[in-house]
Amino acid sequence: MTVGGLVDGKHKPSAREIRTVLGTTKGEMWDALVRFVSDEYGAEGELVFGGVKYGWELNFRKGGRPLVSMFPGRNTFTVQIVLGQAASEQAARLELGKSVREIFDNARQLHDERWLYIPLGSKRDLQDVERLIAAKVESK
Repeated sequence: MTVGGLVDGKHKPSAREIRTVLGTTKGEMWDALVRFVSDEYGAEGELVFGGVKYGWELNFRKGGRPLVSMFPGRNTFTVQIVLGQAASEQAARLELGKSVREIFDNARQLHDERWLYIPLGSKRDLQDVERLIAAKVESK
């Protein structure tokens, strides 16, 4: 499967195809985050097509509300977390790694939310994303 396959709305990629595109290291991180969200929050992912700009994304919801979205790519993936005001305030106090802290600090706090797009480059990034998700859930 090519990266183009991830932006082809006519072909819904299987978990195996996504894993192949992600590669071994990022595939393991992807699986770890999926397990974390499923195990900790009882959320099941839904693979939806977000258009040619974003391609296929795995969306998790909790209580009918968006929790986190994951966008696979060749040897990489990006996580989208939208934090409300209370979650942003809680997340601002977290000890985050350099790359996630920079993304957090550079994301504008809008009236009631802060949109974070975090490319996962390391296991520290994965841990930070898990902590941000926890902050989001705890702030509700």
